[in-house]
Amino acid sequence: MDYKREFLDLLIKKNALKIATDTKSFFKLKSGRMSPTFASIGALTDGESLAMLKQSYSHAAMDGVKSGVLQDFQYVFGPAYKGINLCALTCEGLYELFGKNTSYLYDRKEEKIYGEATQGTDASKVLVGAEKFVPGGAMILVDDVITTGQAKYEALEKIRLLQDYTLAGMVIAVDRQELMGNTQTPGAYSAVQALEQELGLKTVAILTMQDVFAFVKNTLDKPVRRAWVEYYEQYGAVRME
Repeated sequence: MDYKREFLDLLIKKNALKIATDTKSFFKLKSGRMSPTFASIGALTDGESLAMLKQSYSHAAMDGVKSGVLQDFQYVFGPAYKGINLCALTCEGLYELFGKNTSYLYDRKEEKIYGEATQGTDASKVLVGAEKFVPGGAMILVDDVITTGQAKYEALEKIRLLQDYTLAGMVIAVDRQELMGNTQTPGAYSAVQALEQELGLKTVAILTMQDVFAFVKNTLDKPVRRAWVEYYEQYGAVRME
């Protein structure tokens, strides 16, 4: 069984990915849309889950490099707060499973103005790990589920303090493949597509919603399966088949 299927099984087992069992139990998103699925990677807090996160993120990162979607990298950045444990786990998994030794960075929510930070660079005041960053290094970003991408833009503003760096791409847990916007006015792009269009930031996901649908569609009642397809016809950046 490959890591994608194992990761999906874990999400369902830990209730981190909820799938509607009938058309009356869809989930209301912040956008107001009634979705057949709801993902919350924050529900993965036990040892079994952390072991699978480590394996899945590191496999996805290496697959991204091998496929050419991601550039090779030496650093892993996780936006605070959710991304902190993810970047640490990814670094550990890359070394344990692939022998790739990387370092991680994450941003502080508030600038550090005491201790060693008073003698450090502007970057070290807002980025943990900046003092070990070698100019010219390449980094990937890791995060869970992107809705609007706003947190990524905020984190990237802080990363720019490093000055001489390369963004090698991003790895996320689940790509909803859903257009931004609200119920009445869907946007032109998904959050992942917008980040690539505006910043050239390419993304690989452990799971896309197309992956999820392919795995579970034969277990869905026909009305739910049809509603899932119709939802993505209206709001999707892709279509479900």
